[in-house]
Amino acid sequence: MEYCKWCGNKSLVKNGRTSKGVQRYKCKSCKGTYRIGDKRIKYGLEKRIKVIKMYLEGIGIRSIERLEEVSSTLIIYWIRHFVELIRKELRNVNIPEKLEDIEILEIDELFTYYKKRKIEPMSGVLLTETGIKFLISK
Repeated sequence: MEYCKWCGNKSLVKNGRTSKGVQRYKCKSCKGTYRIGDKRIKYGLEKRIKVIKMYLEGIGIRSIERLEEVSSTLIIYWIRHFVELIRKELRNVNIPEKLEDIEILEIDELFTYYKKRKIEPMSGVLLTETGIKFLISK
C-alpha cells in the first residue's frame, strides 16, 4: 500500500492519469495529488520563510542554495513572489519622498547574475521603516 508523500496517510484514491498515461493519486485527508515515482520536492512555508529571512540577512543566493539545498532558480522565484506580496502591501504604506530618508541596506547579486546571463536586469534595495524590512525591485 502506498502512503501520501505529503502527509503520510494511507487514504489514497486514483485521480486520473497524466498526459503520458501514468496513474495519478489523491490523498483524502490532505487533498494532495501526485503520481508514483514523482521525485519532485514540495517545500513548506517554513522553508520558504527561512530562505527569505536568510536573503534579507545578507546571505547570498548561491550560499543559500548550498546551505539549504534549494536551487538558485527556485530561490529567485521565491524572492520575486515575496516582492510581489510586498508591493501589494506597500500600496497602503506611505513611502518617504526624499531619498535621504531611506536607508539602503543591501543590493544583492541578482543584478550581476542577470547581467551575466544576458537576461533583463533586475536589482533591488531593502528599505526599513519602523524596523520592518521591505525589498523593492524594479
